[in-house]
Amino acid sequence: MSNGMLAKVKFVEELAFSKRTSEISSGFVGAIVCWTVGIGLAASAVAFAVEGGLKVKLIGVAGLIVAGMICGWARTAPAKWKLRLAAALISISFALLISEIALRCVTHFPVSTVSNLVPDTELGYVLDPKLTDVDDNGFRNPEVLVQADIVAIGDSHTQGFNAEPEQSWPQQLAATLNQSVYNMGVGGYGPLQYEILISRALQMRPKRIVVGLSLGNDLGDVARGIHQRDTEQEIDNAFRYGIRYHTATGSAIDQLIRHSKLGRPAGFEVHHPVNPTYVANQRVSAVSHDVDLTEPQIAAAFDRTMEILSAAHQRCARQSVGLIVMLIPTRESVYAHCQQSANDSLPDGLQQLAQRETDLRSRLQKALTERQINCVDILPTLSAAVDSQAGVYSTYDDGQPLAEGYRIYASALASGGVIPATLLTN
Repeated sequence: MSNGMLAKVKFVEELAFSKRTSEISSGFVGAIVCWTVGIGLAASAVAFAVEGGLKVKLIGVAGLIVAGMICGWARTAPAKWKLRLAAALISISFALLISEIALRCVTHFPVSTVSNLVPDTELGYVLDPKLTDVDDNGFRNPEVLVQADIVAIGDSHTQGFNAEPEQSWPQQLAATLNQSVYNMGVGGYGPLQYEILISRALQMRPKRIVVGLSLGNDLGDVARGIHQRDTEQEIDNAFRYGIRYHTATGSAIDQLIRHSKLGRPAGFEVHHPVNPTYVANQRVSAVSHDVDLTEPQIAAAFDRTMEILSAAHQRCARQSVGLIVMLIPTRESVYAHCQQSANDSLPDGLQQLAQRETDLRSRLQKALTERQINCVDILPTLSAAVDSQAGVYSTYDDGQPLAEGYRIYASALASGGVIPATLLTN
């Protein structure tokens, strides 16, 4: 065999060896990536499904199936397909990383209000001051005020869920009156926190303190007491909690699912011609319990609430500060009182809730009047608005109104006859 032929054979052998080596190395890299992702996905699926309901367990099973397919591919697929799958998995991971960074840059992270809380020794928790729309005291204001004309106290309705900071009713009231209003509303607060907040509010030397009393859950909040949010005792699954509330992508996906027909809980449509909405059965049951004065715990919470408001009224009077209680109805009660809602078509549970809330409202109005505490019932104004203008409430299951609903809160309060003329004309 000539030297030329030997050189060619040697070249072919070297080329074949190089190709086999390349296939082995690429197959090894692909297999490592696939095995790593598959095992990680399997572990995540198991962690995700722990302490979950049927839907959560089905998602966990689906994750295990996908993980098994990836691992099976890593074991049996040709080297080039292992590498292609590895490249696809890396691309997906990179895309998730980019989406996480982008969402943190352009949204309030997380895309939820639930985890934006930090512990507070007195109140249980406040809003996280690191958020762009939260002041150093942990409340939703542009800045801390030393003195304010009006201080607003309440829960999520006062904080302004579903609206931008300037669209919350305290800030819309400030714009209407051309006066300074300091917002001390935080979602989940109740009369026990209001008692503490009124003491803090009086230090700001206001002319008026407005307590937004949410009829749907404030008595229940008294019965449940003050507690810190997002504690280990409240978290049924730390892995799911971390995805939902400590990653921007996870919280965004969670919000999209919750606001879609796919993710909404069992319930019913309210086919209102102007403001259609959806009500979850679970919400009706929970709210109906919290407004039921025949329940011993709720009756005791009513008495405790009136003690708090009576003591607050006396303290305010001594400092020449007016106390106003704004009675905030549930969305369900608003629809039950709308002229355009077909009451006969509303479920019995919702009508029972509305009747219990009517009894509670009457008791509150009577008790407040006897104690000479000014109160504003915004139910009639809200019901009329729902019948006449769109955008008061969302179409999905959410008890808080939208920005237009908060405008109605502020308007009803400003025209309720309890704001001094000096504030209305200044």
